Amino acid sequence: MDEPDEDEDMQIEVNGVPFIAEEDFLNKHGKEFSLTFSDKKEVVLTATAS
Repeated sequence: MDEPDEDEDMQIEVNGVPFIAEEDFLNKHGKEFSLTFSDKKEVVLTATAS
């Protein structure tokens, strides 16, 4: 797994799965997400807070 960049990235956990995202993205979309699967068995990460 990639390590977060010191200045720009943050690591959060969604359903026990670690995700690394840019801090600006998390500031815009929040830090609460749900993790589901599509009909094609693709992972879908959805922001749950505004």
